[in-house]
Amino acid sequence: MIKRKEALILNSFDYGNTSKIIHILTSNSERVSLIAKGARKPTSRFGGNIETVSLGDLVYYIKDNRDLGILKEAALQQFYSEVKKDLYRLNIAFSFLWTVSRIPDPERGLFGLTKRSLTFLDRGFREEVLAYFLLSLFQLSGVFPNLKNCVVCDSEEVDFFDIASGGSLCKRCKTNTAILMDGWQNFILDLSKGRLRVWKEYTFSQRGILLSIIYRYGVYHIGGWLNRLRDILPFEIIPKER
Repeated sequence: MIKRKEALILNSFDYGNTSKIIHILTSNSERVSLIAKGARKPTSRFGGNIETVSLGDLVYYIKDNRDLGILKEAALQQFYSEVKKDLYRLNIAFSFLWTVSRIPDPERGLFGLTKRSLTFLDRGFREEVLAYFLLSLFQLSGVFPNLKNCVVCDSEEVDFFDIASGGSLCKRCKTNTAILMDGWQNFILDLSKGRLRVWKEYTFSQRGILLSIIYRYGVYHIGGWLNRLRDILPFEIIPKER
């Protein structure tokens, strides 16, 4: 069956003497593997249209019950050139694509989330996009933390946050591992809605602590495999636990 899809190029590698295999995320959040025959030839019709961290309009053929399709056409839509000029932001972009390629059973909104996150990076945002991406991933996965009420007794007077409990706790229900929220509930909610400029309203130390909490929440509720993000992200973007 021939398909035409808007898709993000997640990664690629050489195959044989002249070809490439690419892994893509389509506009309906389907992960597909394709062989681009002759892609490494100087006269290839694909050119630079199938580079990793790119958005394109792809035409491909894939048979039912086959794991590998054949790429027929590729038209570049977005190269994210500003991201590719900055190694720091490029590593953050790689972390998004790595997560997208490994998360079990991707939800339909994953393509839109990844596309928006790469656009934010291309506009010059940095660590705040990582926070936005992870928080939005929690929403898609149905594990977004409860920040308004105590997750134990439903009280609205919440001062603490507990990763394992899945959200806010009141003084009466707080656990030994609970963290004082210090009024950052609205900060998290703003970030999750893409209001990234609020990031600058907090100090470097506060942002680092919050990003660490968000990251550890993801590892606990999405899966331990997310721990490998530390190997991809820029050095110490997520502060080590003390």
